[in-house]
Amino acid sequence: MKHLDLALIHAPSVYDFRKHTYVNYGPISDVIPSKPIFDMYPAGFFSLASYLEERGIKTGIYNIAAKMVNDPNVDVARLIRQIDAKVYGIDLHWLVHSHGALEVAKLVKEITGNPVVLGGLSSTYYWREILENYPFVDAIVLGDTTEPIFYQLLQKLEKGLLEELKEIPNIAYRTKDGKIKFTGLKYVPAELDELRPKYDIVVKVMVRSGVTLSLPWSTFLKHPVTAVITYKGCTYNCLACGGSHFTYSVIFQRKNLGIKKPETLFEEYKEITERLKAPIFFVNDLQVLGKTYIEKLTKLLSSEKQDLEVFFEFFVPPPREVLELMRKASERVYLQISPESQDEEIRRHYGRPYTNQTLKTFLRNAKQLGFERIDLYFMIGLPGQTVENVRPIGSFFEELWQEAPNTVDAFVAPLAPFVDPGSIAFHKSAKYGYKLYAYTLTDHRKLLLAKNWHEMLNYETQWLTRREIAEATYNAVESLAKSKHKVGLIDDEYYAAVIQSISLARQMKKAGVFDSKETLKEEELYPMKKIVLSYLTPRLAWEIIKYKFTA
Repeated sequence: MKHLDLALIHAPSVYDFRKHTYVNYGPISDVIPSKPIFDMYPAGFFSLASYLEERGIKTGIYNIAAKMVNDPNVDVARLIRQIDAKVYGIDLHWLVHSHGALEVAKLVKEITGNPVVLGGLSSTYYWREILENYPFVDAIVLGDTTEPIFYQLLQKLEKGLLEELKEIPNIAYRTKDGKIKFTGLKYVPAELDELRPKYDIVVKVMVRSGVTLSLPWSTFLKHPVTAVITYKGCTYNCLACGGSHFTYSVIFQRKNLGIKKPETLFEEYKEITERLKAPIFFVNDLQVLGKTYIEKLTKLLSSEKQDLEVFFEFFVPPPREVLELMRKASERVYLQISPESQDEEIRRHYGRPYTNQTLKTFLRNAKQLGFERIDLYFMIGLPGQTVENVRPIGSFFEELWQEAPNTVDAFVAPLAPFVDPGSIAFHKSAKYGYKLYAYTLTDHRKLLLAKNWHEMLNYETQWLTRREIAEATYNAVESLAKSKHKVGLIDDEYYAAVIQSISLARQMKKAGVFDSKETLKEEELYPMKKIVLSYLTPRLAWEIIKYKFTA
């Protein structure tokens, strides 16, 4: 592989998961595209690679987790030896990677001896513990926006100027004499337009790295889904969320949202669709940016007249006038919202302040306006939930189905595996009905090696033990599956497979083990085409050929 200035590496949740065959992941990753080892890397890899490449930093992206899924026999140590870079950057964004990220960091250090840098929200939260206990990590870039920070850091590291890192904000590092330094989390930009990913550069980096080595997740080629990050930060305070307003403002020092202009989001959209005819997910609820913002964006999107799926998500049900604007964005517009629970009080307590009637009105409006699909997400492990009171999720779904028949779908999964460090519930667990089993990074690493998936959870509630959270999850999945089968949303074969999986899990429970597989097929989450090549455009094919010889 070509010599690089920086190699960006994504590790599996557990390294080496192939050797930990006793670990049962269950349904913990049911509602995301990646596998239970969480093989999807952060979207920030694209913006980081774009920013650095534009400034002459030769960058590569290596999804080791996805490669290990797709090629179970791959020799990871040998693969790392082939990645020739001056500096290695490893994401520890989601805490579920706390085992794998650090084990891969250790392996990289042992093999190359070169600087190893971590980044991401979880590494920001645990920066001191990492530098004190894991000597193979040299530095950590802190905060939710690191592109300029990483650029400055690489310039210093390339010149061997370790002692001059104190001049860079948002850095924690270890000096040559072993002292730990922290420069303060000072860079928190309010405008993100200049930091957007440039997809011609992304393609170049992926071709240079090897397309099969740089896939966003293991099955991306089967059902590609792309994403546009609309803003950073949040205005809501869901209890267990590490991306809540509380966490961003207190831990990551983001007092206000980091925003891109509508024109910037449109440019990202265009650059993606020029290369890939795949669904595009606009991440975060645009309602917090105001109706005028949505109007500008959807007007731009509608001017393209693209025949592809566009996803918008909501944190609270939108009014009809917002839906009318979004319906114009594309020929096919899909919507997502997470009611979390069918119980209004449980939902409100968790941080989703709206009623069931408001939800039904939203679904009815969306159906009338011709939206093709509305996905609802429910969660198990919330304060107030019990083994039995989650069963009405199925009947509640049937009520919602009446508002938007043949349009609404629903999914349910445990709050898994962790109450996020930095969240309100993590810092005030007893007040909000949680009991935590882990606080330190090291303790969370140990949980990930638990034999049963419910033992990986770092929490239980006053109403549910960890084992009961598993029971409640299967009750909810069963209830929802029965109702989806009843209305004709899933066929007999699929329904029988789900029920059989739950039955097996309950049988194993009697032996003291919760053994189960994921209960959701990947194709349920996002639309899929039978011919994979139909996603590709001539421009992407040409760029792949061009960069094969020039990257």
